[in-house]
Amino acid sequence: MLIDLYQFLQGDIDEKKYKPQPEKSFKIKDLEYDMVDYDLTLQLNCRGDKKIGCTLNGFVQLSIPCDRCLRPVLNRIDISFDKELDMNKSAEEKIKEFDEECFLQDYCLDTDALIHNEILISLPMKVLCSADCKGICNQCGSNLNDGICRCGKTELDPRMSKILDVFNQFKEV
Repeated sequence: MLIDLYQFLQGDIDEKKYKPQPEKSFKIKDLEYDMVDYDLTLQLNCRGDKKIGCTLNGFVQLSIPCDRCLRPVLNRIDISFDKELDMNKSAEEKIKEFDEECFLQDYCLDTDALIHNEILISLPMKVLCSADCKGICNQCGSNLNDGICRCGKTELDPRMSKILDVFNQFKEV
């Protein structure tokens, strides 16, 4: 959703609230996250001298795959963003002050980019479905939380036991 900020800069609108509706899924490199639920409120207010107050509050609930077993896990991310947008600054000044605002394009505010950035900042480093998640088998790919897989239970020929001992001796831990 693009919001035209020109009306705020002209003084036509002093304050306005929006209920942004972000995209239901977004990608980060090769991972795609689905947004299950959200409740966001964006408030813009004119502060004079080409400055606009921007406040975004609420939450999003994402379906994120578990880092061990890849089962989807619901994860709630609270968003609290409060910033003054200074439209007097040039692009060079913003870069110099490390204040690049990729959600601003000329006099338009891209709410999807703003929400996406806030989600990226707030994503947890590790997502687990449970603290004792066993993950997946590295040979067959079956989920070890559902039970023991059969690939590690193969019966070996007893005549090959000495060769198996040699392999186990040089096996990396």
